[in-house]
Amino acid sequence: RWAERRRRILLIVPASLRKQWSQELWEKFSLPSVIIESKSYNQARKSGVRKPFSQDDKILISSYEFAATKADDVAAGQWDLVVYDEAHRLRNVYKQGASIRAKRLRQATKPFFKILLTATPLQNSLMELYGLVSVIDEHFFGDEASFRSTYVSASANKNALLFLRKRLEPVCKRTLRRQVQQAGLIKYTERIPFTVSFEP
Repeated sequence: RWAERRRRILLIVPASLRKQWSQELWEKFSLPSVIIESKSYNQARKSGVRKPFSQDDKILISSYEFAATKADDVAAGQWDLVVYDEAHRLRNVYKQGASIRAKRLRQATKPFFKILLTATPLQNSLMELYGLVSVIDEHFFGDEASFRSTYVSASANKNALLFLRKRLEPVCKRTLRRQVQQAGLIKYTERIPFTVSFEP
């Protein structure tokens, strides 16, 4: 998107990863970024900037918590791209009365192109998958009851799960560690565990 001169890019990441994202964007790709948090937001407002989420030619980085509290500003952003890192935090967005922050973020970024990144496997419940896909498109699987009856209650049915995988292809790209190793893109440190016995 940046190469296409689409410069309205927002990254929503865990608070502890904001600086790391900013550093790596600059060091690895020479992309300028700015972290928007309560301090920088309030300073911008005091200096007369009406829309601190509107900064030209810089990638904006915000935490989940701050972006949710400023959901109206996020919604007004006209983003070319919104990236959620550690997106499994949004997996319960479909639940009634749960995850108000996730619901606010889904609503605020609804019309914009989104990429959700996570390395956390979703093995506990297919409903978590439903929740994540609903952040991209609320109507992709229909309503919750339809998804449950088609995939969750039929989870023993191998055909239903194969159909689900096929259905996910347009919105889900999964890269396994072995695929990355085969491509030679990243050298993982080989770890060889061993047990040492000792008498106290």
